[in-house]
Amino acid sequence: MRHIIIAVLLVLTACSQKTAQHTGHNDSTATQGVATAKPTKYTCPMHPNVVSDKEGVCPICQMDLVPVGSPETMSEEESHEGHSHAEHTMGELVVTGQSRVLADVQTAIVLSEPVHRTITAVGTLDFAEQNRRSITARVAGRIEKLYVNQSGTTVRKGQRLFDLYSPELMQAQTEFILAVKNQQLASLSGGAGSKIVEQSKQRLMILGMTSEQVQMLEQTRETPITTTMYAPSSGTVIEKKIVEGTYVNVGAPLFDIADLSTLWNLAELYEADVAAVRVGQHVDMRLQSYPNETFKGRVAFIYPVVNAESRTVKVRIETPNPNGKLRPAMYTETLFSLDAGMGLTVPDDAILVTGKQNVVWVQVQGETNKFEARHVTTGAKFDGRVQILSGVSVGEKVVASGGFLLDSERQLRGGAGGGHNHGGGAPQTPQKPVEQMNGMKM
Repeated sequence: MRHIIIAVLLVLTACSQKTAQHTGHNDSTATQGVATAKPTKYTCPMHPNVVSDKEGVCPICQMDLVPVGSPETMSEEESHEGHSHAEHTMGELVVTGQSRVLADVQTAIVLSEPVHRTITAVGTLDFAEQNRRSITARVAGRIEKLYVNQSGTTVRKGQRLFDLYSPELMQAQTEFILAVKNQQLASLSGGAGSKIVEQSKQRLMILGMTSEQVQMLEQTRETPITTTMYAPSSGTVIEKKIVEGTYVNVGAPLFDIADLSTLWNLAELYEADVAAVRVGQHVDMRLQSYPNETFKGRVAFIYPVVNAESRTVKVRIETPNPNGKLRPAMYTETLFSLDAGMGLTVPDDAILVTGKQNVVWVQVQGETNKFEARHVTTGAKFDGRVQILSGVSVGEKVVASGGFLLDSERQLRGGAGGGHNHGGGAPQTPQKPVEQMNGMKM
């Protein structure tokens, strides 16, 4: 840079001397013109309020200082007027040349595209109530032998559970055998006893015997001392409440069995989001136990009550569990994907959060290096993009990279606190250069 400046000075000196010869000016006048053209101040391209009388680096951004009036410190419009490279006027900022490269300012077009809103809710897996069953004693007696003697065991419908000694059940079996014999005698004599036999058969089945057991009893006509009881449905034994030798009365709980092939995922949605969820909607579910897998479910019911403490509404999701990987009480993360129609979107990096407001930098139409700060209202977030409800128009260009540096530059130049002055009014007066910073005289 010094070589260029020296060359310019030599050319100016020669021109001044030649002019003095034709116009009658003396050598001192030419020498004075050369001294006036020589730059005596240096500034930072990004922070023009930093001014020094010698070369060095900016104490703010550590960039090399350049002579005042050089191309690095001038915009396209200001190069003819000698102004700074950036000017903050009503929320606008001009950044050109080396400054834009160093700030890595990149723009993206505001698009109109389908907006898919995603809501994430935490939940817990639970038993499906319709698949849970309690096995109780249908007749009083003593448990002689247990075939299913531990919780967690998977049983099939019709699998034997225990042997029961029950005098009441033995008496009912004996009465059934007598009714069968009387029916045969009545048929020989021309009478009919089928109604009594059918009633006795129904009584045995109510007391817990299966139709196959009753049929075998009818064939053998022998009353067993103990009767085997079988599982009325398939499932997993959640809790076993009896041991061998236990005497049980009618109605006593014996086993809790649940079919785990389908579970309920009870997700908690905030009341502001529950209106967008519909019964029958399909959702995705993730668990910490299987981080690389996604499970499917369907919304079956939305509870009508709001939790007064958490302000959430419970949503019941039926989740298939064919491989048995899912277990009740597991925590879940449920993703509700909602189609919000068409909308304007920008990259999420374009949004700058300033207090309670969201700001984007928009490239001024017809200008390459002029940008304007605008307040925007955001909507859904999806796939690295953000929906914009107000503040920009389709086809406009927003700063997708480097917006934070532009905002920092605006504030250093006297921008208002966390807001942006782009709707009118004069900007604040830029700060005056300090007299001395880090040992550098300004």
